[in-house]
Amino acid sequence: MSIKTLLIFVTVYKEESITAAANKLNISQPAVSLAIRELENEYSIQLFERVGRGIQKTRAARHLYEFASHITSLYMEMDLEFKKQNQTTPLRIGFSSTIGACLMPELIHCFTKDNQIPMPYLKVDTSEKIEASILENQLDLALTEGVSSSDKILTEPFAKEQLVLVCSPSHPFAQKENLTLEDLREERFLLRENGSQTRKLAEAAFHLHDFILRPVLESTSNEAIIWGVHTNLGIAILPERQVAEYLEKGTLLALSLKAIELKREYQIIYHQNKYLNPEMLRFMELVKSKLLP
Repeated sequence: MSIKTLLIFVTVYKEESITAAANKLNISQPAVSLAIRELENEYSIQLFERVGRGIQKTRAARHLYEFASHITSLYMEMDLEFKKQNQTTPLRIGFSSTIGACLMPELIHCFTKDNQIPMPYLKVDTSEKIEASILENQLDLALTEGVSSSDKILTEPFAKEQLVLVCSPSHPFAQKENLTLEDLREERFLLRENGSQTRKLAEAAFHLHDFILRPVLESTSNEAIIWGVHTNLGIAILPERQVAEYLEKGTLLALSLKAIELKREYQIIYHQNKYLNPEMLRFMELVKSKLLP
């Protein structure tokens, strides 16, 4: 088995087509099929099943891809390093939705301001989808919040943040200095979508007190939730950085609920097999220097 065989497999896996992979690699379709058969014979597995005129990945293919994607990526980095030392491959950096909105612009500006490196590829999505991209080697590293769901992902904390319970200035709660859980029993909650790290933390914290959060509005957008709070649709639990400007202006009010602890950790994540090249290390150091206490 050669590195070329793995490169062909990775391309077929991504393209989900023998024909498309052959066209992308500029080789014949029989050569692609031969490489796939070589891998299947090597490990006594089936990588793809034919479905109609297409192919479908097997479980074995997904497992092999976890290794092959990192091996081929490292090989290409090495190849570029020694053949074209005057060129740098752009980093692929992911951000959870909250970090993307609050921290990404300044971090990327600082990282690229000397114009000596190409602009990174940036992806902003839910923490769950960003983690999936790390596992699939579609991203080099990412900034997310909450606990990683995979033991194949390494994490390095870089900041902590408070989640804040907020209401509009005209809400009845605006006149109360301290709230109890009983005060919230009949309240309408506006929450992030199911599965978001912000919501997971809020639900877990309230669940410790036998309180189940039942939202009247769910959204992937913090801005939509903030709009809902402004118009008194209900109250919300949001990251402090996301609402800091509104709290300062007085258009939102932070509510005191001492019974519940709503703190979380931000972290840099990357795959355990990822080679941390100098540009990745430089970005990681920048993040820590800007945000660690």
